[in-house]
Amino acid sequence: MFLKLLGTAAGGGVPQWNCACALCDLCRRDPERISPRLQTQAMISANGTRWFLINASPDLRQQIEANRELWPSAHLGRRNTPIAGIVLTTADLDQVLGLLLLREFQPLTVYATGLVRRVLEANSFFRMLTRVPNQLAWVEITPGVPFSLDGVMCTPMPLSDSLPYYAREFSGDDRGEAGLGLIFNSGQARDSGQTRVAYTPSLPAITDELLAAYASCDVILVDGTFWSDAELNRTQAGTPLARSIGHIPMSGEDGTIAQLAGITRPRKLFTHINNTNPALDRSSPEATFVRESGWELGHDGWQLN
Repeated sequence: MFLKLLGTAAGGGVPQWNCACALCDLCRRDPERISPRLQTQAMISANGTRWFLINASPDLRQQIEANRELWPSAHLGRRNTPIAGIVLTTADLDQVLGLLLLREFQPLTVYATGLVRRVLEANSFFRMLTRVPNQLAWVEITPGVPFSLDGVMCTPMPLSDSLPYYAREFSGDDRGEAGLGLIFNSGQARDSGQTRVAYTPSLPAITDELLAAYASCDVILVDGTFWSDAELNRTQAGTPLARSIGHIPMSGEDGTIAQLAGITRPRKLFTHINNTNPALDRSSPEATFVRESGWELGHDGWQLN
């Protein structure tokens, strides 16, 4: 199994285009201290040649051009791609807008829950992906039901019942289909020769089921959006608390680091890091605490082979 992070920032990236906070300013002036980050994006492959994108970020075109594994090959004709499919875990704009960048009459296969598909098909922008016959093929996925990505087994885990603000009118018996985590396994079953990875960049709660899944993994990639619950509000008055928008903060007695302190076997990385998170500064007390707690901050280009 080959896994690579193409972007590790929350919406807006680092630095954020309209932000002159201390961290964004420091990132622009001293990128060695705070690394610039593109918006969260990952790709996975069983063989290193055919790749599946995990979501489709607004930075996707830049991420494709920055990673030669995703380049088309002149040996295969004028139009081709090593991208075999896109797995959507949510209908959040930061995870689906990149689909519109793949509209150049290229056949696409998209894996999504029935609810996420209905949300996207209701938006006229996404008709750009169906201008010619067989341009877009949907594969419906169901929470708890494994499926294969050319040999990498993927099991979706329900994490959230909340849809993005723009899709709040959708409702029904689709519990667990709005937001997924993914467990990747390098073969059909778990044994000593295989690798398990959890990918959960958006995490509203840590359940007993999720704890058990983490404990069975070799690597876990976890929501690192905010350091503290009131972080956004301190940056800009009137903005919501972290938990109210579906993100457990890293710090605090009930934060991610504390709740997952007993999970010691897997390698633990944070991803989806907001531009307001002080742990971005390598020399900060927060970054030191992350490292001393057995965690890493994932970075653009991080890979697992």
